[in-house]
Amino acid sequence: METTILQDYGKQRLLEYADSFRELADSFQNFGIKTEEEKSMQEEEERHLILWERQLSEQRCIFAGQLQEMSRMLTDIAKEERNIEKISEKKYRQLVREMKAEGVLVGDFFYTRAADGHREYSIQMRTVRPISVSAEDVAGLLSVLFDMRLVPHRNCAFFLSQEWATYLFQEEPSFHILTGSAKAIKQSETVSGDCFESFEYGEGNVAILLSDGMGAGESALKSSSMVVDLTQRFLEAGFSVNAAMRLINGVLLTGRTEHNTSTIDCCNIDLYQGICHFCKVGAAPSFLKRDNLVEQISSRNLPLGLVEEPESEFLTRYLEDGDYIIMLSDGVVDAMNQGIGEAALPEVISRFQTRNPNELAGDILTYVLRQCKGEVRDDMTVLVTGFWETTR
Repeated sequence: METTILQDYGKQRLLEYADSFRELADSFQNFGIKTEEEKSMQEEEERHLILWERQLSEQRCIFAGQLQEMSRMLTDIAKEERNIEKISEKKYRQLVREMKAEGVLVGDFFYTRAADGHREYSIQMRTVRPISVSAEDVAGLLSVLFDMRLVPHRNCAFFLSQEWATYLFQEEPSFHILTGSAKAIKQSETVSGDCFESFEYGEGNVAILLSDGMGAGESALKSSSMVVDLTQRFLEAGFSVNAAMRLINGVLLTGRTEHNTSTIDCCNIDLYQGICHFCKVGAAPSFLKRDNLVEQISSRNLPLGLVEEPESEFLTRYLEDGDYIIMLSDGVVDAMNQGIGEAALPEVISRFQTRNPNELAGDILTYVLRQCKGEVRDDMTVLVTGFWETTR
């Protein structure tokens, strides 16, 4: 028999919390709206008071955006349908018998099915004596029993203990990735102002981030690393990419640095379904390479920290086994314009037959450096992510 994880009462409570956050956000946005008479009086005040109130208003908008996103997250959780399903009694007895032979006792055992169909297994276990039984060993037994490849959840303890605990196992994603990089630092600097990161979050999702801070050196690195760090934190906390961009833009706008701007190139990959979502804010073109065919993915919007409402451009592509995603910083495009021009990049990338992402990134950067005759006028970063089916 199937039962929903969240009962109606719990869902209703979450929706009530979501409504409260939404109403609070509206109150922050409406707070401070003045009549015409109040506006005329404000014009007579000291300039520094006007500037202070403007900054306070911007902070209210940022906080209101955070509350609205919290409301959205709670609403999504309340509407999420995940069903608990029990395995057959025969398979349960078989599992208990085989695990006992390994010195492990088994308690409650069930699985949930996500919206896209993949399963996540929850099992209570403990060892009968101080022995080393890893979660990987248990995953291997479960894989044989259920005839599917299971792996420990990333939050699962590595070894079983003698105390009862719940361990999570999930279906191995259908695809896996490998990311390589190559970079060159501006010749007058000692550090690159570009920052990048690759990490897993959610269920079978991977994000690759590349940010190019305004200028070069330490100041640019400080800005770009903050953007990458905040984006990672927001995504891991459950914020949408669009909401993360708006919140980070607000942080940059209200910062004390005079030129606190950065681009952001965000590539999100669903390893279960093979779907790639691109989000670009002021970033250089990216490329999707499939054998000798190369598609350019571009945007024409401004970087973060320049306008109150950032324009994020989103594109979705379905990936295939053997595809490569190439992400570049602005310095690479500028260097190409010193040679044959950035329009030639798709054709140039299509010529490379290197399969290793790290080597492919190095080959692309080497070619670009030849175009600018080794004169590095701006930081250059090339990120290459290879995409393969797990069976390979």
